[in-house]
Amino acid sequence: MKKPAYLLLLAVALFPAYRSSGQRPDPHNAVELSHDFDQTQKRLTIYSNNKDFCDYHLVVSFIYAEGFEGMSSEMSRTVGYGKRQVATYRVRADATRYSYNYRYVMYRGNSEEKPQVDFIYSLPVVANSATTAAVVENPEGYQLAFDLPSDTVYASRGGVVCDDNLKDNTVKGHKYFNDNRRRSQVTVYHADGSFGEYVVDGTSLVYPGQSVKMGSPIASVKNTGKYLLLFSVYFLDKNKLKNKDTGNKHTHFRPFFQTINEGKSRLTNGVSYLCEYTDEMLMQDMSRRERKKFMETKKLKQPDEKQ
Repeated sequence: MKKPAYLLLLAVALFPAYRSSGQRPDPHNAVELSHDFDQTQKRLTIYSNNKDFCDYHLVVSFIYAEGFEGMSSEMSRTVGYGKRQVATYRVRADATRYSYNYRYVMYRGNSEEKPQVDFIYSLPVVANSATTAAVVENPEGYQLAFDLPSDTVYASRGGVVCDDNLKDNTVKGHKYFNDNRRRSQVTVYHADGSFGEYVVDGTSLVYPGQSVKMGSPIASVKNTGKYLLLFSVYFLDKNKLKNKDTGNKHTHFRPFFQTINEGKSRLTNGVSYLCEYTDEMLMQDMSRRERKKFMETKKLKQPDEKQ
């Protein structure tokens, strides 16, 4: 399914005043483009403004270009949060007119990152608590339905909370990333470019841009006879970006979890698992310096064996 691109048209004669036109930007778009033309330097600079707290893959297709050096038919960039310079073009010295128009699309994620498929996630509950999960397959990929022992959801991996009230040009986000207004959704952007998505009938306990750690409480669930969490892990797939005829650009995969009764394993339908937190798990996303500090802090907390 093809998704609409966003179009901007700029037409400038060499001496007349600068002018531009295009469709009105949607305030819910995760990424917006803008430009600045320096009349003195005859230089055009294109900027991105990423309002989300995760990376986006941006593809700009130039429908028409005249008078600029190096302006090819298409360019792609990965843009982070905030305003970033995307590209700069100079007017050719022999140009008597310069103009261009372009379309752009945005996809949540960074296709250059390689997800750690062997990463050890924690169960979304407190240590030593039991939970069961059912593997659900849908058109987007794998999802795990957890039957929780209490009304609190805990982060299975650390990262930064995304803004799911925004949208992009993928199947997942073309309306809004959270297009189910009866359920709350928390999406956490991980260090390896993957995402953890938590969907509950309840409320979020975190806000976009907040950093969370593995085991941090992130959502509260209503008691509807049981406490249900839908959890999935996905990433922006470089191979799917090449397919222009589909809006599904993300790939889901089944992660490994650390459990007391089964160790590191992919969960099986109907089996009760006990949550376990290990030093190895907690240090996976840490830098060498953070790991050293973590172990030093842990050592200080341990009782003196001589006493």
